[in-house]
Formats: sequence, structure tokens, C-alpha cells
Amino acid sequence: MRLKVCYYTNKGFRQDNEDALLIDIVVLQEEFMEKVECLKHEGSGLFAVADGLGGHRGGELASRILLETFREKKPQREEDILNALKVARDRLEHFAKEHPAYSGLGTAVAGLVLVEGKTIVFNVGDCRVYGIEKDRAVRLTEDHTEAEDLVRAGFLDPIRAKHDPRRNYLTSAIIGDSEFINFEVFMKDVYGYRRYIVCSDGVWEALEDEELSLPPQVMVELLLEKGGSDNMSFIDISLEE
Repeated sequence: MRLKVCYYTNKGFRQDNEDALLIDIVVLQEEFMEKVECLKHEGSGLFAVADGLGGHRGGELASRILLETFREKKPQREEDILNALKVARDRLEHFAKEHPAYSGLGTAVAGLVLVEGKTIVFNVGDCRVYGIEKDRAVRLTEDHTEAEDLVRAGFLDPIRAKHDPRRNYLTSAIIGDSEFINFEVFMKDVYGYRRYIVCSDGVWEALEDEELSLPPQVMVELLLEKGGSDNMSFIDISLEE
């Protein structure tokens, strides 16, 4: 299997970039990138975006620790993904105990594993994975937010939820606190897509679904024009013949 992988991250108007990217075995965390970078990748792969929790000190550390754990564990099955998330959570708690000023540091994450013709998508929190069908993006993950809970219960319209303030109130995250040992994970196998977008909420909040299907550099131009109130990071993975 041959992949084309493009990626981008930018702190936007925030003071720091608390997002981090995992591109198979490389963890990337930068203040901003001037343009999209692309590479060719052979075989299976692991791709993820982690978004450190705003309002908590150490969000950038939390996102990096989680993705470094994934790089180390190299999960290939659902149970491997869950185990890597548990290990990362324990490492965040250990870090917080050694550095009390960082108590409660945490992160959201979304990603996908491509292995042996199988694709597994997963997320915790409000990072997302989309499958691209021609000129539209299909959300493959489910947010862990108060707004999403209301949508599932039929009390909030999905279109309005995109701009509802409760979209930022997480109901699940990977947090380094002994009071938050348990977390909810969304995972499923997906089929039939030749292109995927993994992104932080700063991307999907700024762009419409049809804009998420545009070429990566065009997405960046739109993000710089329309977004910026949050960190903005994405990975674009295309399967080539």
C-alpha cells in the first residue's frame, strides 16, 4: 500500500500550540508551519492529532506525551489502541505527580491505523477523523462533548451544534489526574475511502464539511483566512494505487 501524507499545524492566535501530530513514527509539534508538507509512505501506518486541553497548564506536554506513547506502542488492533491510551493516561498522571504545577494536564486525540488493508479510526474528545468522498467530507468519529450528547438525544440540531458553546465542553479526555482514570473511546473499522482527514477542533470548527474535501494547501489558505481562534492542525492521508 502506498500513501501520500500531507500535514499542517499552526498555533493561530493562541499564545502556544498545544496540538501535536503523529505521522507514523514522527511526532511533530511546532508553533506554525508556513505551508503544507507532503511525503510518500509505503505500507501500513499510524496517524494521529492530539489537542492539549486549553485552560490547563501543560497542554502541549500532554499531547506530546500521548503521541510519543503511540509511537512507542505502535498499536495495530483495537485492543492495542485502548492499551496505548491507558498507558499514556498513566504517564500523564505520573508526570503530574512529579510536577504538581501541571496537575490535571490532559489532551484530546483522534487518529487512524492502516494495516493489512484494514482501517481503524478512533478518538477521545473533540478531535475528528473524516473520510473524503469526492467533494464532501463524512465524519467517521463521534465527539465526546456536551453538544454531541444533546445531538444524540435529539435536543440539538447537528448544524447548530457546530457553533454551540457546549461543543467545547468535553465529556471525555486523556487526563493525568487520579480522579479521571476512566475515559470514553470511540473506535470502529471503516471501509471504502481512499482519503482521510485527521484534525483538531480548530480545523473542523473553521471549515465547512465541503471545504474539508479541498486540496490540503487550499484548506490551509482558508484556515488562515477564516480560522485562527484556536490551534489548527490536520493530517491528510490518501491511498494511492
